[in-house]
Amino acid sequence: MKKILAMFAVFFMLVSFNAANADVYKDVPADYWANKEITAVVNDGILSLDKKSFYPEKDVTRSDFNTALLKTLGHRTATISEENPFSDVCSQRADYGDILLSSKLGLIYGYNDGTFKPDRIMTKAEAASVISHITKDYKGNVKALDPYTDKADIPSWATRQYAKTIDLGVYVNYPDPDELLPNKNLNRAEAAVLLHKLKQQIGTVKEQYVSKETLLSTEHLDVTDKAEVDTVKVTSANKIVLAKNIIKGYFYTYFSSKDAQVGDEVIFTAKKDIYTEEGTLVIPASTTMKARITSIEPKKWWNKNDKVTVEFETMTLPNGVTVPFQAKVLNNNGVLTENRWAKPVGYTFGGAVVGMGAGIGIANMRGHDDSTDSGIAIGAPVGAGVGLLTGLATKGRTYKANDGDYVWLELTQDLVIPN
Repeated sequence: MKKILAMFAVFFMLVSFNAANADVYKDVPADYWANKEITAVVNDGILSLDKKSFYPEKDVTRSDFNTALLKTLGHRTATISEENPFSDVCSQRADYGDILLSSKLGLIYGYNDGTFKPDRIMTKAEAASVISHITKDYKGNVKALDPYTDKADIPSWATRQYAKTIDLGVYVNYPDPDELLPNKNLNRAEAAVLLHKLKQQIGTVKEQYVSKETLLSTEHLDVTDKAEVDTVKVTSANKIVLAKNIIKGYFYTYFSSKDAQVGDEVIFTAKKDIYTEEGTLVIPASTTMKARITSIEPKKWWNKNDKVTVEFETMTLPNGVTVPFQAKVLNNNGVLTENRWAKPVGYTFGGAVVGMGAGIGIANMRGHDDSTDSGIAIGAPVGAGVGLLTGLATKGRTYKANDGDYVWLELTQDLVIPN
């Protein structure tokens, strides 16, 4: 009876939670294109609700974007003692401290006429320019704009800036993935997507713009010398493992491509605690990493092995916290596949052994005094050649991995792990 009552209690809790959660955003349905990002920025306190509504289509002003950007970078509204440089920003404004803090940091600049224009609507191009300005210096490759049909609409002053944000992955191309709509007014849903992506890529932001309270130290992983990047940024809230770091992912259970289908989940785990060289625990043992199979290329004749492509989605810590996790298999061009030469080498060795035995037998039958040496000399290369050709001509191998086998995983985006 106690078990039954407990089950009913859990059921009603889940129903109540789902009902409450569904009611949190009156105007953002579960299938809304930016639902995930809106939920994230609201939960992080970057953008807020008004009477349980988010107003995703509402235009974003320079002041709105400035305040939300400060929160994304870990800043709190503070009393600013510096002189107010803007003629159109009075001390009675609720955003007064945010605007002056932004000016002090050099985050969002004012205009040459001494105004900030806090109530002016932001365009997507202006938002891209701000994000480009605060991230690490390098010139965006304008070729990144080539896939977009409206690249000519990007203002000349924002061309390289827009290209840079696309390189970083901090941009919005909705509803048409082939269009950027750079001169469109930025709305709250688009701002949510930009700021969520920026927070995931916080390691690309110049350190002078990130709250000093937030950034505690810059540390390093020493998992493998294969990694292009080994940096981990430790903040008061998160540990940020920068893209291009490499970690080991161990198969959680036995896996065979023969039994797998597109859409199946593949679970990897961290067998041991992963620490920085400086001693900070980054990824605890028993952390799981969920990937989903996106394609399977079956084995073919001429020794073409199964190729399984997986897309990583989430990482779940032992305490139950789940965070976005984007990575790729480092070896074999990003796919799970057997070594193509394993079978030909095996067949070659086996053929050589069989050839030697056959050669020795034939030499004995013919009465050669040096039957062993001549049999080996003739039979081994013939058998090895036949084995090699057989190994190359037959079908490839099924991909298999046992519980505990591992692959190297390279992060394709910054991994943010809460403290």
